[in-house]
Amino acid sequence: MGIMNLPLFLLSLVLFSVMQCPTLALKRSYVVYLGGHSHGSEHTSEMDLNRITDSHHDLLGSCLGSKEKAQESIFYSYTHHINGFAANLEDEEAAELSKRPGVVSIFLNQKYKLQTTRSWEFLGLERNGEIPADSIWVKARFGEDIIIGNIDTGVWPESESFNDQGMGPIPSKWKGYCEPNDDVKCNRKLIGARYFNKGVEAKLGSPLNSSYRTVRDTSGHGTHTLSTAGGRFVGGANLLGSVYGTAKGGSPSARVASYKSCWPDCNDADVLAAIDAAIHDGVDILSLSIAFVSRDYFLDSIAIGSLHAVQNGIVVVCAGGNQGPTPGSVSNVAPWILTVAASTIDREFPSNVMLGNNKQFKGLSFKTNSLTAVKFYPLVYSVDARAANTSARDAQLCSVGSLDPKKVKGKIVYCLVDPSGLHVLNVEKSWVVAQAGGIGMILANHLTTTTLIPQAHFVPTSRVSADDGLAILLYIHTTKYPVAYISGATEVGTVTAPIMASFSSQGPNTITPEILKPDITAPGVQIIAAYTEARGPTNLQSDDRRVLFNIVSGTSMACPHVSGAVGLLKKIHPNWSPSAIRSAIMTSARTRSNLRQPIANGTLAEGNPFNYGAGHLSPNRAMDPGLVYDLTITDYLNFLCSIGYNATQLSTFVDKKYECPSKPTRPWDLNYPSITVPSLSGKVTVTRALKNVGTPATYTVRIKAPSGISVKVEPKRLRFEKINEEKMFKVTIEAKRDDGGGEYVFGRLIWSDGKHFVGSPIVSYVVYLGSHSHGVEPTSSLHFSKTTDSYYDLLGSCMGSKKKAQEAIFYSYTSYINGFAAVLEDEEAAELSSVWPESESFNDKGMEPIPSNWKGYCEPSDGVKCNRKLIGARDFNKGYEAALGRPLDSSYQTARDTNGHGTHTLSTAGGGFVGGANLLGSGYGTAKGGSPSARVASYKVCWPSCYDADILAAFDAAIHDGVDVLSLSLGGPPRDYFLESIAIGSFQAVKKGIVVVCSAGNSGPTPGSVGNSAPWIITVAASTIDRDFPSYVMLGNNEQFKGLSFYTNSLPAEKFYPLVYSVDARAPNASARDAQLCFVGSLDPEKVKGKIVYCLIGLNEIVQKSWVVAQAGGIGMILANRLSTGTLIPQAHFVPTSYVSAADGLAILLYIHITKYPVAYIRGATEVGTVAAPIMASFSSRGPNRITPGILKPDITAPGVNILAAYTEAKGPAFLQSDDRRVLFNIVSGTSMSCPHVSGTVGLLKKIHPDWSPSAIRSAIMTTARTRSNVRQPMANGTLEEANPFNYGAGHLRPNRAMDPGLVYDLTTIDFLNFLCSIGYNATQLSRFVDEPYECPPNPMSVLHLNYPSITVPSFSGKVTVTRTLKNVGTPATYTVRTEVPSGLLVKVEPERLKFEKMNEEKTFKVTLEAKRDGEGSGYIFGRLIWSDGEHYVRSPIVVNATTLHM
Repeated sequence: MGIMNLPLFLLSLVLFSVMQCPTLALKRSYVVYLGGHSHGSEHTSEMDLNRITDSHHDLLGSCLGSKEKAQESIFYSYTHHINGFAANLEDEEAAELSKRPGVVSIFLNQKYKLQTTRSWEFLGLERNGEIPADSIWVKARFGEDIIIGNIDTGVWPESESFNDQGMGPIPSKWKGYCEPNDDVKCNRKLIGARYFNKGVEAKLGSPLNSSYRTVRDTSGHGTHTLSTAGGRFVGGANLLGSVYGTAKGGSPSARVASYKSCWPDCNDADVLAAIDAAIHDGVDILSLSIAFVSRDYFLDSIAIGSLHAVQNGIVVVCAGGNQGPTPGSVSNVAPWILTVAASTIDREFPSNVMLGNNKQFKGLSFKTNSLTAVKFYPLVYSVDARAANTSARDAQLCSVGSLDPKKVKGKIVYCLVDPSGLHVLNVEKSWVVAQAGGIGMILANHLTTTTLIPQAHFVPTSRVSADDGLAILLYIHTTKYPVAYISGATEVGTVTAPIMASFSSQGPNTITPEILKPDITAPGVQIIAAYTEARGPTNLQSDDRRVLFNIVSGTSMACPHVSGAVGLLKKIHPNWSPSAIRSAIMTSARTRSNLRQPIANGTLAEGNPFNYGAGHLSPNRAMDPGLVYDLTITDYLNFLCSIGYNATQLSTFVDKKYECPSKPTRPWDLNYPSITVPSLSGKVTVTRALKNVGTPATYTVRIKAPSGISVKVEPKRLRFEKINEEKMFKVTIEAKRDDGGGEYVFGRLIWSDGKHFVGSPIVSYVVYLGSHSHGVEPTSSLHFSKTTDSYYDLLGSCMGSKKKAQEAIFYSYTSYINGFAAVLEDEEAAELSSVWPESESFNDKGMEPIPSNWKGYCEPSDGVKCNRKLIGARDFNKGYEAALGRPLDSSYQTARDTNGHGTHTLSTAGGGFVGGANLLGSGYGTAKGGSPSARVASYKVCWPSCYDADILAAFDAAIHDGVDVLSLSLGGPPRDYFLESIAIGSFQAVKKGIVVVCSAGNSGPTPGSVGNSAPWIITVAASTIDRDFPSYVMLGNNEQFKGLSFYTNSLPAEKFYPLVYSVDARAPNASARDAQLCFVGSLDPEKVKGKIVYCLIGLNEIVQKSWVVAQAGGIGMILANRLSTGTLIPQAHFVPTSYVSAADGLAILLYIHITKYPVAYIRGATEVGTVAAPIMASFSSRGPNRITPGILKPDITAPGVNILAAYTEAKGPAFLQSDDRRVLFNIVSGTSMSCPHVSGTVGLLKKIHPDWSPSAIRSAIMTTARTRSNVRQPMANGTLEEANPFNYGAGHLRPNRAMDPGLVYDLTTIDFLNFLCSIGYNATQLSRFVDEPYECPPNPMSVLHLNYPSITVPSFSGKVTVTRTLKNVGTPATYTVRTEVPSGLLVKVEPERLKFEKMNEEKTFKVTLEAKRDGEGSGYIFGRLIWSDGEHYVRSPIVVNATTLHM
């Protein structure tokens, strides 16, 4: 239908629509899309454009009641290549308009985010500052006369990057122009400069001032991105002295045009107007360093506009977004867009800190001017230099006005990064320091997982890691006059690259998962390029510095690198389609770093196509790809048909009505340069076509199949005889098995003729089909009785005879636990509790006779002998035997510990004093348990697995024998208490006054992973102590790296030894992968002998690698971690070893690769008091309590990392069969090690307070715990983020405080039974815990009212009151309450004072928690309640789930 007929067609609807359009007041700006123009894309007169605009007024006027109202409402008419308009409409008006024929889609004018020179040399376009003849720059004449359009924040036209000196006339095809407002002038380089602001004006709802009527860039973002894509060569570029060199764009001889549509945020209406103008003006490439949350393509202005651009042969390149590392966060995912991720280059900006103790730490900063003189300057912690009336928190973060100039002047100030980012920007902290007279700053990271980003600071600064920051802070606290020096530099070629930026948005594609996104990665971290002179480099208002160039990071910076490369390809191959250019870029990409290792992600784990797409941009290879995967507009439309787009939605993208094929293609058959199958549940076949763009050749396929997948390609060879010839092939992808899956797997398909390598990623999500699990069929339900005979009668009545029952039952619990074991329940854990009786830790020298109440004994098999220290040793194996289904041999008839775990835990709890304890020289000192004069008994139930039946038997025996404390360093996944042998057995123990202490588990840091969560158990988490086992690596280039190892014997002589990468020393027939991981037999002794070997963490046992090195004749090992988040755990290696971080490992590997004769030296030590502690162990299981969320678990944390204690002599310290070393002590980590620390403390408290109940003892331990480290900071978790009660419970164990807590929260067995009633236990379930039937109260209490030493509200609906009772166990006193209130709550305690006049007097109080306001909360929030009489501090954590707060 012609444009002239459109108003007539709408006339019949006018009366109806006038009556239907409502007249509410609130208006919002909408984009109304009408599809493509029916007359095509070429306009011959201004009249055509006016008629289109007029038709837009008529259409909207038919709804609003008059054409005049429509003219007032519309602020953009898209008249060139996009047909539609943008207008201010009420929601109801927009809804009504959407129903009109011809209206394809209406969507809100949404806001986009900006995704904010070594890089081109890193990409291979120059070498050592010279441009080789084979560079794509030379072949493409530097992109001469290609036109690059940039939609962004505008341009600073005076920048030397846009100088037109020596450039020829502007290409005749150019139809654009320059808007001269604000003295903006174009030239033969900058040939277009326009702005689009009506969308933001509509958003604001008020006229814009003159600052919005200019294309001049006041943000810097647009100037930076445009100059990166097409800036000229500019010598002397630098930022405050950093990266001094020549700046240039990817296509330095291209013409550039700026389309300002971001102020600084970008709106749909303005972006679409800019795309429409750019298509009309004649750009060859559109570069958009902007992104928004992914939307369906027909609602996405960039997707709509870019397909129109592609229809006109324009390549559209977009940033993938800065929302990483969140999976599925990638933006701009339409298959016709080239989507770019961001990664690093091999340049860094170190700023090193030297302390007065000669320790050096490597940080980062752009302000690399070193301090005035090479000398030490006074160093002060910001909290110690805080201004009057300033909080410690504000001073810690170096907030504005928080520092006292008298305490800061002439000093280096130590500040902390704000983890929330809410209080003060990092770079502003250096301004605060400078204003206070400071001459330098050390800025410590808060999280171990946070990437260090250098910035343009106001004083010489070093931003250091969280670990190094804590070490520096400890130096400050332990040194009378701390001093430091900061020196900076710019270094090139010294770091591994590329590494994916942690901020770079990741796949999968959430709109069409069948299309892999991002497509490619390019340099986007610390990129120097031209900048605005309207603001300083930090974007702070207080920054009055002006720079010509700035260093910025983001996918915004990666995007123009690809745009610049596209400009070169366009010049060489002017007839290639946008899809062919994308294919050339993707299929020629590389997936390995400059160290020949796979590209790593932001955590230094191996990356995958969801991080980098096809790989890293390689422009020189892209100009001759050999073959390409080509696509047409019809292919894209058929793709939209395949995902279910209807005719209306399709009309968003085409000028005329498009009819979908009768048999639509499948989305994964789009001829894309990658293959993605998002839901593989068996077998699928995809098709692809390759076009020859090179010389005649025969290509053969090679496949790297994804794990668990078979890949078959037919045919396997493709012969091309002429240019542009196309060949089809099929790829069949099949899951190898049905019992796995549930995850994405990755592979690669490569076609090669020997010269070209056409690579395509393969991505598949294997659907988990599951398998049948019938489990064990129980033949009866258990019913507790008091006599063994009744057990036989009960089971016999089910089995058919009493005799069969007697054969089936292997345990009768007849002492304190009432029941039997006949059918084995599930496996519980893999911890041990047995003993090596000969250990000196169990020597009874000087001990008195065994207490008369002891009823236990020692099973003498295997030479086990007890004494007055070790007074019991028994084994329980019938449960394990029943599980195996066969008799056990004699090795199972012993309490002797052949594993080491039980000896270690028992000696930690109650071992005697033993001098000279050490492990291979590490940890040298006196070993002792928590209760060194206590008697100990061992109950062996783990072989190594521990079964419910054996555990219950051991409980029954221990209660009978007369123990005071039961320590269980074992556990499993949380189960209901009535199904949990430890919960059942421990309840019986607690009834008899026995304190039961259990490990929390080693499944951290997963939330809700804590085990042993019954409220009558003391549940223990694990944390570090202030001892370290450093093993330093010194390289021949004088760099030093700190690793860890227990094998601390330094190398024989203090000299450098040859250093070799294990891959370079691999044995014949050994794969590079096996050698890299130092597998058994993978190293060649001739290449290893007398050398230090560099190995990588991987599939085989860590300590075994050092054995492999030793067997090959190596004299030392450097072991590199693979993940930046992986905790370094030292081990007992076979040669001097240093276990280093992933980042340090990459630096060492780079040194090996670039050094002809690499050498190193390893030096070890044991250091005490040099590290911040306690820090929560990353492996320590954490809350919330999955079984009863109203009870906080864990209860307490204690030392559980690198703990030295007695050990078995039946095996070596490394747990390897090949380890024939024998040690008396070993260093082990786990909550198994923290549990006996608490058990030993309980033994001491039991001695002092023999009449205290188990609950009173637990209360004393919890209410006296500490939550701060030895550097007076809040305890940190495994990532060095501030920890909370889900990590540590009430805090860290303090035995001295626990012996005099003042008050306790006490509980009885009846309280625990009423608790079980409150969670809905019936009579049968309760019978697991009591001898006789227990009648629940008619109105059971709430779980919240259990008199626990913590308060947890797992479901908060606005207001709740809980009750607690305190018992006086000290002298008469009056206690006053103080609260640390959880964020967003009000806390009221009644009464606020408790006066105790006598021992054991009890007082009850109420705590009311109330939300301050309605609204959404933010998950769990934490606080604390503290009662104090001035001497005692009785602390209780408060935990509230505030996911939704309602008044």
